[in-house]
Amino acid sequence: MNRTWLLVALFLVLGAGAFYALRLKKNQNSSRVSWDMDFAVSDPEDIAKIFLADRRGNTVTLERKDGVWLYNNTYRARPSAIQILLQTLTQVKVYYVPPQAAVPVMVNTLAAEGIKVEVYGKNNKRLKQYYVGGVTNDESGTVMMMEGSEQPYVTHIPGFVGQLRVRFFMEQDQWRDRAIFTEKPEKIQSVSVEYPQQKKESFRLEKVGEAQYEVKPFFSTTPANRNPLRKGVPEAYLLQFESLVSEAFENQNAQRDSVSSLVPFAIVNLKRTDGSETTAKFWPVAVKRSTYTNEPYVVRYFTEVGDDFYLTQERVFGPVFRPYDYFFEGTPRPPALLQ
Repeated sequence: MNRTWLLVALFLVLGAGAFYALRLKKNQNSSRVSWDMDFAVSDPEDIAKIFLADRRGNTVTLERKDGVWLYNNTYRARPSAIQILLQTLTQVKVYYVPPQAAVPVMVNTLAAEGIKVEVYGKNNKRLKQYYVGGVTNDESGTVMMMEGSEQPYVTHIPGFVGQLRVRFFMEQDQWRDRAIFTEKPEKIQSVSVEYPQQKKESFRLEKVGEAQYEVKPFFSTTPANRNPLRKGVPEAYLLQFESLVSEAFENQNAQRDSVSSLVPFAIVNLKRTDGSETTAKFWPVAVKRSTYTNEPYVVRYFTEVGDDFYLTQERVFGPVFRPYDYFFEGTPRPPALLQ
């Protein structure tokens, strides 16, 4: 009798152990991700460099240096574009395995039109290398295939509806930062604004001490305003230069040469405490009339900074275009200079 109960107990223990082992194996198998399905980098902070290349020979190198992302080791990269790309590299998941009949077409498309993606971490260690292809018919998934694999997958970002390929763009102007001025007030030594056609409104604002500023006429022929400076106005004015971003690059605009030959409405020069400087020239390009007064007002400008040509908006840059007397007590305070 004791022998029978012993055998029963042993059977139950072995059965329970077998059941547990089978269940554990099933769970492991169901959660396991094949190496060629693991497209995502777990932490965006681990990413130090991204390399993109298409089949036409175009390449893009994005690299993090001293906390700033650079495009092709020359220009600051556009922060919003970098943020979206990092989100893609860290959140992309396999959506589904395509049917076998669709694989040859996907592979051929990747070979002809795919974008190669290489992701590097610190010490130039390669973390991921794969190809981004086309999108599904409903544009809810994007075809990707890991380097060394023969199996493409349809990928997506959970919770996001849309294709991912458009986030891996190759055009220079889409990667470059469109900011014209991004200066902290404490790093600014002086700002001058010259109005070639309204010289008496031109001025130069300069730091002369800790939280001390002078505002003088830009041209020696303009009488100096002897009234006290309005308290806090120079500091508030310099704050405008923390984030002045253009709407778009216009380097290929056919009108560039003819516009550049015209007298600009304004020339803004900013000098930094380290001795560097940036000069921007503005020409009104889009003018509308007020619905109520029929008075013209500027909506956009063409803007030239060094070798680059931009489209900028009045609503962004308008607060920079102040007249000389704006900074002084006892004088009219127009919101901005009328062009």
